[in-house]
Amino acid sequence: MSTAKAPQHFSGAMIAIHWLTAVLIATVVVLAWVWPNGPARADSIQLWLHRSFGLTILALVALRLVLRATLPVPAETEAVSWLERAAAQLTHLLLYAIMLGMPITGFLWATSRGKPVDVFGLFSVPPLLPASETVHNLVRTVHSAGQYAVYVVVGLHVAAALFHLVVRRDGVMARMLPGAQLTRPLPPAAVRPAAR
Repeated sequence: MSTAKAPQHFSGAMIAIHWLTAVLIATVVVLAWVWPNGPARADSIQLWLHRSFGLTILALVALRLVLRATLPVPAETEAVSWLERAAAQLTHLLLYAIMLGMPITGFLWATSRGKPVDVFGLFSVPPLLPASETVHNLVRTVHSAGQYAVYVVVGLHVAAALFHLVVRRDGVMARMLPGAQLTRPLPPAAVRPAAR
């Protein structure tokens, strides 16, 4: 059993992947909102970028899972209760499910009629399944409904992070900020001296 002390921050690679993924998720959401209506929708630059960024997110999440399994991670902080930790773990599981599920269903939707997905004009990813209208309709429904899970779960994650950063100021958020200094919260019984 290793006795190495847990780091205070996530690794630089994990931090970089976290923030790059966050930017890309925001980007694919905005691209989905600004798609044109009508026949041009299927050939729009927005849809091409949405798919390319979506597959980039999938690759980053796969890399993040490998790093998470191989690199040391910060120890759980005493600044949060067991209930908050359980809620955070559930939220993170849901985030991973979304970050894997949305690109996969989007890819299956895009390729369900037998066409590959072009990624930034650099290469194409061929279909994994034969063309199928049934698959097309199923993954379109799942992917379209999944956007609401993105809004809710990502919104909860952002709200919790801001709560720890702005209200609690307990150093939880600092573990995912490059170069941030961790702060120790005052013990519950501690009282600041009165101003004189």
